[in-house]
Amino acid sequence: MRRTLLLAAATMLAAPLTFGQASAASAPDVGWAKSKAAATSVVEHTGYCGRWSWRCAKRWGWGTRKYYRCLWRHGC
Repeated sequence: MRRTLLLAAATMLAAPLTFGQASAASAPDVGWAKSKAAATSVVEHTGYCGRWSWRCAKRWGWGTRKYYRCLWRHGC
C-alpha cells in the first residue's frame, strides 16, 4: 500500500514538470515553422495558379463560366 501510494505521488509530482517543459520548449519552434511553411506555400500556390489561369483562359476564354470551373478544378 505504501509503495503504490509513494509511486502515485512521485508520478503526480513529476508529470507536470516533464510535460510542461516539453510543450513550452516546442511551442516557439512550431509557430515559426508554421508561419514559414504558410509563406512558402502561398508563393508556390500563386505560381501554380498563375500557370493554370493562363491555361484555362487559353482553353475556355477569360472570365467565362468554364474558365472559373477550370480554376476551381485545379485548386485555385
